[in-house]
Amino acid sequence: MQRLFPEKLVTVITSDVLEEHLVGRVRHRGASGYTIVRARGAGSSGEQSGMLDIDTNIKFHVIMPTERLSGLLDDLEQLINKGHHLTVFVSDVSVLRPEKYTEAME
Repeated sequence: MQRLFPEKLVTVITSDVLEEHLVGRVRHRGASGYTIVRARGAGSSGEQSGMLDIDTNIKFHVIMPTERLSGLLDDLEQLINKGHHLTVFVSDVSVLRPEKYTEAME
């Protein structure tokens, strides 16, 4: 069996209007990449059907080393404090190739 290495997976669910801002933040914090998918559902801020451009959420995923996590969480907390609706959670994940997550994207 391959050896696995611990990393952190940050998942953010928010309005798609924050997409460019989130991309800028993870680049600034040295992430090696990210994944964005459209999301729909219901929660404390109401139902998001994804049927209209003004009613579209995204699910933003980024895997990063623990030592880079705190700065990104500070950035996300600032957005929340400014009144943006974000659901943020961090998960422990294991990866096969840790070197993939140590170099920042260009």
